[in-house]
Amino acid sequence: MKMKKQLIAAAWLALSSQAMADNFTIADFSIQPGETKTISVELNNPDNEYMAFEFYMSLPEGVSILEDEDGYLLAELNGSRFTEDFELSASRLDDGTYRFICFSIPFTSLIGTSGEILTMTVTASEAADHTAGEGRLFSQVLSTPDKTQVVFEDFAFNVSVGSQEGYCPHGFMLGDMNGDHSLSVSDVMALVGMVTGTMSEVTCPQGCSLGDMNGDHSLSVSDVMALVGMVTGN
Repeated sequence: MKMKKQLIAAAWLALSSQAMADNFTIADFSIQPGETKTISVELNNPDNEYMAFEFYMSLPEGVSILEDEDGYLLAELNGSRFTEDFELSASRLDDGTYRFICFSIPFTSLIGTSGEILTMTVTASEAADHTAGEGRLFSQVLSTPDKTQVVFEDFAFNVSVGSQEGYCPHGFMLGDMNGDHSLSVSDVMALVGMVTGTMSEVTCPQGCSLGDMNGDHSLSVSDVMALVGMVTGN
């Protein structure tokens, strides 16, 4: 009985590590009110071959996937990762979320183990607020050729609409050196360290310097003074 439990535990750990290795991702992006742009969904699958997948996606208020003149969502598969056997179904649900289903009738596997699997065209309404929001991929399920289903954890990505004052173009708070979503004396001390060269520069994932308070693309005493004013409210 003890050996059986050990084997079950080992199998569970193997499946858990497998599910964590494979994942869908969407890169953080910024968009201006009235702008249209193409974003990509990538699938990293070094441990599995897949023949079908389903996932749901939500976008911040004011941001949506465009539709063509026939009412179909502007989303398409990347031909380098799929054969002609695959079909993609993309739909907008009543609650505003999006559902994507992709499958192969002859149970063909996807091509490759990483990279873009599909693109979609998104837009921000002219009335969209200048704000930072969050998009999510959730209820992600994939099927292997032997009909095994693999469930992925939810994935969140940042969406910045317009240029909100006090934030970088990708929606990260300027001056927030410790990532706690607030400004304090500790952030000021960290910025001082960056200006004097005793601490490495803090950037957002896309490379924007979060210490560049005045937007001159360099760190100086003026950035420190600007952050002090924001912390003290002066």
